[in-house]
Amino acid sequence: MRRFDARLVALALVLWPVLSNPVPGAVTTTGEVRQPRNIYELVYAFNHTFRAILNDEEMQLVSTRSPEEIRELNPELYQRISQNVTGWTDEWLQSVKPAIETIPDKRLDSARLVGDQVDALLRAHFEWRKWPYRRMRVVFLPPRLFLDERKRENLTSGMFIPFYPEVFFASIDWPVPIETILVHESLHFNKTGRRYGRPLSEGITEVGTRYLLLKYGLLTAPAINRVPAYESERKGVDLVLDEIMKRTGGSREDATDLFLEAYLTGHQDVMNKLLGNETWESVLRLSQSERDWQTHKIKKALGY
Repeated sequence: MRRFDARLVALALVLWPVLSNPVPGAVTTTGEVRQPRNIYELVYAFNHTFRAILNDEEMQLVSTRSPEEIRELNPELYQRISQNVTGWTDEWLQSVKPAIETIPDKRLDSARLVGDQVDALLRAHFEWRKWPYRRMRVVFLPPRLFLDERKRENLTSGMFIPFYPEVFFASIDWPVPIETILVHESLHFNKTGRRYGRPLSEGITEVGTRYLLLKYGLLTAPAINRVPAYESERKGVDLVLDEIMKRTGGSREDATDLFLEAYLTGHQDVMNKLLGNETWESVLRLSQSERDWQTHKIKKALGY
């Protein structure tokens, strides 16, 4: 399956631990703590501790709000989660350091050069749009650290972990082009403000990724289209873009930039003005559920 794995990203967006234990690994029969073998196990460990430790009020807050909103509403909870996730992820990175050191220098240098190119192009685009931009910081990992040993159908090529805001992770050698991984995860990396539901978040991120890859000549259209990713999520976003174009008379490129601005900055004023507060809130509510993110429901919300 050559795509970004939606289920893992869904976990990464909403499931976070709050524990005083130093690492999120499992305790073995010898009493030692076994570190997660891959990034999936790291997220599964977050999931387990999240459900075991958070009280009902905290669970509700974390499942419905973005990290930025949580930091504003409950700074102590944000700090507690962030400190633990950071500490555990740092521990995990130390444990997989031998695997990271197996990456050939030439492959690593090549990936870093692509990263520099993507970073420069995105920074210029964000500055042109007057959006705040965080310089890319990426940790490259070998492919086996992106494989789920328990569910081998699960594959992912990159990940941004909320509450671990300093870097994101990317596979060094994957069927998905490194340019696609870097742009996609950079958009997640730069997202602030209001939380979107996973289908809408991944849909606009992937639509924005393809738009930017093509706009700046990072990949050709055939190369982009060879990697199917978030197809149902993108269909819903396309409906919103069509409605924006109809109401503004602008191009798809203009509509995508307007949508990306709302997503990345958290400022929904433009979307509320274009679509109406009630209409846009209906779309946002649909995105909170995988079952509700369906074409006919999105069309109804948009007034088709």
